[in-house]
Amino acid sequence: MIEESNSEPVDRFPLPDEVEVPEECEGWEEMYPRYFRFGESPGRTELEKDRFWFWDQKDSPTPLRPWDITLCVESIVMQLSQAQSRVFAVPPAMGIDLRIIGGYSYASPVPCTDPELLEERGSVFSDRSGFVYENFDKLYEDEWLPAVKEIGQEIRDLEVPEQLPEYAPDEVVFEAKGLYPESVNVQSAYNRLQELTLRGWQRHFEYLNLVYLAYLSFKQTCDDLFPDISDNAIGEMVTGLETDLFFADKVLNDLAQQAVELGDEVPEILASDGTPDEKIARLEETEAGREFREAFEDVKDPWFHITVSRGYHSAEGSWLDTLEQPFEHLHEKVTALQEGEEIRRDIKALQEGREEVVDEYRSYLTDDERPQFDQAHQLVLKVYNHAEDHQFWIENWLHTIIFQKLDEFGELLVNHGILDEPRDITLFGRNEVPELLADLARVWSQGKGAHIPNYWKEDADKRKRILGAAEEWSPPPAIGDPPEEVTDPMVIMLWGITTETVQNWLGSTQEEDSNKMSGFASSSGIAEGKARVVTSGSDLNKVERDEILVSPLTNPDWTPVFSKVAGAVTDNGGATSHTAIVCREYGLPAVTGAGTATSRLQTGDRIRVDGNKGSVEILEKTE
Repeated sequence: MIEESNSEPVDRFPLPDEVEVPEECEGWEEMYPRYFRFGESPGRTELEKDRFWFWDQKDSPTPLRPWDITLCVESIVMQLSQAQSRVFAVPPAMGIDLRIIGGYSYASPVPCTDPELLEERGSVFSDRSGFVYENFDKLYEDEWLPAVKEIGQEIRDLEVPEQLPEYAPDEVVFEAKGLYPESVNVQSAYNRLQELTLRGWQRHFEYLNLVYLAYLSFKQTCDDLFPDISDNAIGEMVTGLETDLFFADKVLNDLAQQAVELGDEVPEILASDGTPDEKIARLEETEAGREFREAFEDVKDPWFHITVSRGYHSAEGSWLDTLEQPFEHLHEKVTALQEGEEIRRDIKALQEGREEVVDEYRSYLTDDERPQFDQAHQLVLKVYNHAEDHQFWIENWLHTIIFQKLDEFGELLVNHGILDEPRDITLFGRNEVPELLADLARVWSQGKGAHIPNYWKEDADKRKRILGAAEEWSPPPAIGDPPEEVTDPMVIMLWGITTETVQNWLGSTQEEDSNKMSGFASSSGIAEGKARVVTSGSDLNKVERDEILVSPLTNPDWTPVFSKVAGAVTDNGGATSHTAIVCREYGLPAVTGAGTATSRLQTGDRIRVDGNKGSVEILEKTE
């Protein structure tokens, strides 16, 4: 049980004003807008205390830089809530609310409980969702994807100078330009970047909720028709996806195969200890190397626009920042091919296996029941690719472009002495950055020798210290009174939070001395092997073949590692989490939502993962 300061056990989590943030984090509040902080309005404060909030470890496993909340707090609240409440009127869901404590975000779904409003919303939802489901392929191909690409291209086209000139050019005077427009254009370009970022996230949630609702509808249909069916069996009926998120792994496989076929030179370079830049320089020295380099360059856009840590943490960047991750994956894949290992997932076998499961369950149905099952199954197959496609095009491709453009603004500020590092710009909120750019324009306008203020650098250093201290802190898993039962299907499916999870957080059902853990049976099969605990993408290069990956949650940039592990266990996530989907696609057993796996397991422990039952057993502890 969680204990208060009087050491008496309690059956709730701390209230917002009871959370003790480390002293080293003093001043964290100034980094975030007041509308995302607890206790900013008396009336709202009472509502906050009456609600249950859970730490969003899926999107905020580490403290968030101020600019980054644009992506994983502000946009989620505004765009997800708008999609559910104002656009599609999803009957029971009014959106989600988020708050920040010490740099970490806490979520609380907002339900609709008014019977009359539920009925009103049901009619709106039926008409609008029906249209989208009926026309989904055309809407995606002709409207959604071109719109996202157009947003990305417009961000790329925003002009940001490396440095403002010593003197305005002659045409300012000779062509009556109204003084030097670039000092104003920079601020306009940044404002446009903000707008385009929010528009991109409107596209993020445009159809996403409907995709998950289609899965929920299929799940409910299966639960009704087959009362004993497992979540894993339902998941197996939507495997064999050919989604864009997996394409980065496919092109890496193609490049690895090409490297092997080009002879010994290219594999030797890829396996060397040099930096990516050094390897690229060596590739340019030979004909085979140049051929490989050209193929590599051809696929970088869009397929290497893969962000690290779910794409929400600008400090982690993307593959394109250093190219270390794609080169590391290529090294692993080339080595595997040379050793005769299979590195590709067998999509045809997955799809055939899917049809076998579907045919088996259809055989249990009557002629009257099959149309209901077929309709629900055909719909989820039609739309479910979007669950992963949206992650690639928004959280990876578009976010990479956003980070790159932010770097250009940061470089401008560095070149004028306002900041020390380009990405320090993300230590300021999106509504604070215009102040930095305005200050830059002020200093530049006063001419050579004007005093350059140091306060922005001081603020950046202070915020780095606060975020560093926050990263050492273990925030509470939840805030407020726990619900008697967790019933929100999205919370269960995406975050993997169940009634048992909440009770485990309180300590009432944990058995720390037990050698077993349980979670969601998210991908079938059984695997035994050594655990490899990975809490950061920077540790992926330590994962060895046939180990069992153990992590808080996996990210899309981790996908290539699934071709060499034997299974996966995660603390968080449900049956439709990224880990669950990828493991089913790679035919790996997986248990998600195990709660305490990363704290109870150590790298080297021998474990058994049962993806059929959702259990993890420690067979032998490492010394």
